[in-house]
Amino acid sequence: MFKIAVFAQRSAELKEKVRAALISAGVDIQIPDNKSDAIRLVFAGQYSAGKSSILKMLTGRDNIAIGADITTQQAHTYDWNGIEVVDTPGIHTQLRPDHDEISYNAIASADMLVFVVTNELFDSYMADHFRKLAIDKDKAGEMILVVNKMDRTAEGNTGEQQNIIREDLKKVLEPYTPEQLNLSFLDAESYLESIEERGEDSELADELVARSGYSQFVETLNRFVKEKSIPSKLTTELYVIDDHLEKAIKELQPKSFDADIDALEENFMQQRHLLIEVRGRMQQEVKDIYTTAASQIRDIGLDAANLLVEGCKQDEVEDELQKSIRKAEDIIEKCQSDAVEVIDARLNEMGQQFEVIENSEFSRDLKSRLSGKFEGLPERIQKIITNAGPGFQKAGQAVMNKAYKAGTQGGLKLTNFSGSTIHQMVLKVGHGVGFKFKPWQAIKITKGIAIGGQVLSVLGVGFSVFMQIKADQDQERIRENLKNNRRNIRSQFNVAASELEDYARQYIKDNVNRPFETSIATIDGNIQEIRDTRVNRSASCRQLEDLQKECRLLIQDIHAENT
Repeated sequence: MFKIAVFAQRSAELKEKVRAALISAGVDIQIPDNKSDAIRLVFAGQYSAGKSSILKMLTGRDNIAIGADITTQQAHTYDWNGIEVVDTPGIHTQLRPDHDEISYNAIASADMLVFVVTNELFDSYMADHFRKLAIDKDKAGEMILVVNKMDRTAEGNTGEQQNIIREDLKKVLEPYTPEQLNLSFLDAESYLESIEERGEDSELADELVARSGYSQFVETLNRFVKEKSIPSKLTTELYVIDDHLEKAIKELQPKSFDADIDALEENFMQQRHLLIEVRGRMQQEVKDIYTTAASQIRDIGLDAANLLVEGCKQDEVEDELQKSIRKAEDIIEKCQSDAVEVIDARLNEMGQQFEVIENSEFSRDLKSRLSGKFEGLPERIQKIITNAGPGFQKAGQAVMNKAYKAGTQGGLKLTNFSGSTIHQMVLKVGHGVGFKFKPWQAIKITKGIAIGGQVLSVLGVGFSVFMQIKADQDQERIRENLKNNRRNIRSQFNVAASELEDYARQYIKDNVNRPFETSIATIDGNIQEIRDTRVNRSASCRQLEDLQKECRLLIQDIHAENT
């Protein structure tokens, strides 16, 4: 089961139900289609490598043309429950050189790139195109490399045959490893044959599925999607849907028999709005810090790679490379401390804003009235107030603790929402950098092969140039070796930048998303408890409330999958 496809389908179905419900309720609110946030899955690679067959296998669509010839002459985009799936022409077909540009244009905006080769692997031309894509276009971190048509190998799609191919691939993939490129082995035709056999011979169908490598491929896709937090793109539209539902529910729901209960709901809505606003701000600011740092590291790598030119001095190159490494490490250290400072500042600001809400005349009067008539309130409302309990200290005091500790002052505090008060959000500043991100201990630069002042290889950075050095060394070959080593140096910095971005995603999950979601969910529960006391709600209002619950549950499920 490709989980992101399941989430996308649930999201698409929910959107249609919400649209229908809003029309039925007579509420003039439109749910827009936001194509800019669509997840983009691009298939690229060799011509006749079976990209279209893999796409058909994955999506189950019958309208995808497959065949022995070059069937895809241009990029085709298919809508798969809101996911944009793109089938590109084969790269470097020689028959159609324009195919390369068509494919590269489609690849540029990919969230996920499935690069397909056959069991015959790379020829020299394809290897150069692959390295151009992985390094020059910096797509290695977004790639799943697939070896298809495994039924053509001597041993089929077996572990033994996969190990043989894995070893052969290492020569082309360096300085990347097969694991870094999420290597998968497939025989898509076997899977498609299993569909035809399912009704006639289920045992044979199961054997064909096993032979295809389908399950392992989907596992790789799911792992990749989780590591890159790709499902979070789906929540952008879901938050918009939730906001529109909230507006519609407010328009339809009746007032309570007690104005103070309505005021309590409004208080919780203020808290919810503040949490969502602060969470979004923290997410973006922390993301920007790491994205900027990663971009700077890639630029450093490009500059470092450009040190290798004809006539360069070996000792000068090695010295400059070491300086480049130190610059990158300084950037990494600084972005981590900057992220901590942002979280600290936003938490302090949030604590102060909650104090403003708590100490406002509106809240003081409401607390007094609710306390005075506690026994006469509905049981659901009594439960909310009871769980609120005593107060809390300012949010910024979490710096020295793993959780916000309850304050000493007594009395009802409306900002102590239920069992997950703001002081219980485990957002200890620095928690996410309990270990320092270090993509490399250091790039080890040893002596290169030099002649006439020209560095032909920098060992430990990429391909070593093992050749007999002669006075009449072919200059073209020297230039080719220099180009390869420039790519290999650049790839080291690209890998570091990609790993830093992966680290940032996990940092945001641990220090922003997870604790905020818990608190927001608790407030949502309180708001729903209040709404459930209004027994005179219309059927349309109840339907929209149910859809809002479904929407928020889907958001929670997506976030849970990302953690």
